[in-house]
Amino acid sequence: MPASAPPSSRIPAVGTVTQAERMFRINWVAAELRSPSGISLHSPDYASRLGHAARIVDLRTEEELVGPLGHIPGSDWIPAAEAVSTLATQSPDDPILLVSRGGERAGTVAKALEDRGFRFASALMGGIVAWRQVGFATVRDSAILGRRGRLRDLGPRWVSEKRVLGRDDIARHVGDPLSIRWIKLAALLVSGRLSCVDGRDDSGVVGTPGGDAGEFLLALAALERTTQVRFDDATLRTLLLRRLDAFGNFYLHSDVQASNALIGALRADRRFDAPLKGVFEPLEWRKFLGDPPAEVQPALLEHMLVPAHVGCGHLRLSMQRAAEYGVRRELVEGFLRTFFTLRWEGVDENEVSVLPGGHAEGAVVNVLLEDEPQAFARIPLVSPNAQGSQMFINHPQVSCYLREQLVRFFGVQRDLLQLGPGGEAALTAALEEIGGAQLGVTLSALAAGLPLYDVTFGGAEARVEARGEVPAPASAT
Repeated sequence: MPASAPPSSRIPAVGTVTQAERMFRINWVAAELRSPSGISLHSPDYASRLGHAARIVDLRTEEELVGPLGHIPGSDWIPAAEAVSTLATQSPDDPILLVSRGGERAGTVAKALEDRGFRFASALMGGIVAWRQVGFATVRDSAILGRRGRLRDLGPRWVSEKRVLGRDDIARHVGDPLSIRWIKLAALLVSGRLSCVDGRDDSGVVGTPGGDAGEFLLALAALERTTQVRFDDATLRTLLLRRLDAFGNFYLHSDVQASNALIGALRADRRFDAPLKGVFEPLEWRKFLGDPPAEVQPALLEHMLVPAHVGCGHLRLSMQRAAEYGVRRELVEGFLRTFFTLRWEGVDENEVSVLPGGHAEGAVVNVLLEDEPQAFARIPLVSPNAQGSQMFINHPQVSCYLREQLVRFFGVQRDLLQLGPGGEAALTAALEEIGGAQLGVTLSALAAGLPLYDVTFGGAEARVEARGEVPAPASAT
């Protein structure tokens, strides 16, 4: 195999591997960068979201691992001189992320592995220094020194069994360092992302219904209620651009089922015959949907606003059951038009993630902090995909903190919004009321009957408490 294989050669045909593994490989290849010398690199942001899916291997010395810079939780330790021979025992299709201080040693080993046929060996761009600079946490736990040269079993990664999760299942998962990364709340505020509560995500997340998209749409609905103003697309565009300027990354997710339905609809629409000529492979579709020709963008938006083509259950339900969600359907559609239009104009912060497979969640988990969130606090990024099972992940305290920041942000957009005396308090109250109602509808629709747990981080280990179960939809009682 050439040292740098074509991206498409690393993506298996449909049906040859699980949908989850195939989507992981697509995302790995799409997120990959190459140095001028051809070394495979991945950013700290991407690396932070690797739960059980990839092996993280630290190549540094004993002193470096437990020194001031620390190491990434869940890492294996193989000194650089031993790395190639030790990792050669792994499958050439196993994803391996290599870590050194600044990335140089990791790049050398990644290149050596790739030259030996490893197709998913990559270096952490900028090394552990860049990881910490972005705001991700490290540990200085000396226990890693006892694991020198040992590669741990990562457990089930690609198949999720539908089963109800008990308290012990949750405790095992949140006690596993492979499932937990940490980010400073201040870094999350300006450069992180809120993901959806969806249990199909194999990455480490801070979860809230609908992720960034759901939170922004919630804020828009609360603003319309408190100001009695209906936002047009021009105002939505300005507000979203300013939100991106202030807070950075913006997450919206779809799924394979909705994406396939969208692709089928586009294939059946004669307006797309010419633009889709030669578009077949996953990366070709990703390129087309991320940067479509200007002449077909209005037609593409028509298709993307069809509920069956919206892969986020929270956003789809917001369209289908708008009254229960306290939002106008036209507002949801206007927001989606604005999001995709800005993305097509080159706004890289607007990120679309496609989740694989069907729902197999076995619990709903509220992730809490023992102390109230502060800007300097560390926030756990919890992987919803747990040892072959799934769980919904919700961070209510973090959502509340970030909503407070959004209220203050909207309060200073005086050329667009007139909140008036007491306006911020009224907006906060509306956010709490509408947000609570939306969470209830989403969970009852997607998670009815599942056990509910609070997981509190703050002491030596996380505390897991059962909180009953998610009620069934009102119409079902």
